[in-house]
Amino acid sequence: MSTTHSRHTSNAEDPHGAGGESDGVMATATTSTREGTVRPTVPRGAVWVHALAMAVCAVAGLAVMIRYAIHSVSGFAQDERMMESLGVTPDGWSRIMDVLDLVTYTGVALALTACVVVAMLQRRWAVAIAAGVLIGGATVTTQILKHQVLHSVAIYSNSLPSGHTTVGLSLALAAIVVASYRWRPLVTAGGAALATFIGAGTVASHWHRPGDVLAAGMVCLGWAAAALLVAGGGQRRTPVARRGPALVIAAVLGVAFAGLVFVIIGVRPRFGFHDLGLATVTLGALGLMFAVVIGWVSVVVDRRVA
Repeated sequence: MSTTHSRHTSNAEDPHGAGGESDGVMATATTSTREGTVRPTVPRGAVWVHALAMAVCAVAGLAVMIRYAIHSVSGFAQDERMMESLGVTPDGWSRIMDVLDLVTYTGVALALTACVVVAMLQRRWAVAIAAGVLIGGATVTTQILKHQVLHSVAIYSNSLPSGHTTVGLSLALAAIVVASYRWRPLVTAGGAALATFIGAGTVASHWHRPGDVLAAGMVCLGWAAAALLVAGGGQRRTPVARRGPALVIAAVLGVAFAGLVFVIIGVRPRFGFHDLGLATVTLGALGLMFAVVIGWVSVVVDRRVA
């Protein structure tokens, strides 16, 4: 028994040896269980690398949106034009409103409570805290930026970032963090579909311009980075089979499903063929943002968080 333990320990110390295996830029560490067997664990530093990359992308993306969408007259006008390229039938507008009306402070509190309770029932305390950090931090940040910090070139009040998008996307990301390994692909697809429907729905219904929605996505990505530090940095997990492509596909399918629903309920280019190109670019940009943010977070959570 001791010989076997020594062999495993030696391989762990030499990632290029017979039994060693590298994980990204860092070698996989090992830890002994109560029974004496040795299991690999993910170094905490790996979580910091992903979180830092997310935070940098979030800050840079938000800065670009602020500069382009609300501090530039021409950028603001183009953003407005992109919003106006989308139209929706009266019945479709009503269906979108039915979903957007569910985004209330009470709904957010209930969803946050559900995420925390699920994590606590699984005795995943760091994950429960991370869910609260993600939803609470993103929501508060959006409200402060929109009402206290940012000012638009428009004559009316600033609307960036979108509050509805922040709520929908932060809840989707929190659900992905809380979800168990078995259910995470399904939660990823469902969260992507719901977040995309809410975010793009605010544009199709002319509540928000695309820049507002993209900025909200960057706020959520930044707080997802903080949540990963809490959930992944506060514990060490036994890694399982990698399935990053499957989770990315799940995110893309969720976004595509929301797009299909849009077509079914009557979201169209506002002025027909004349607006087809711009409407396609608008929805494509929004869908890409949701797919990247949700897919990225889902993959990192799956590999770095218990």
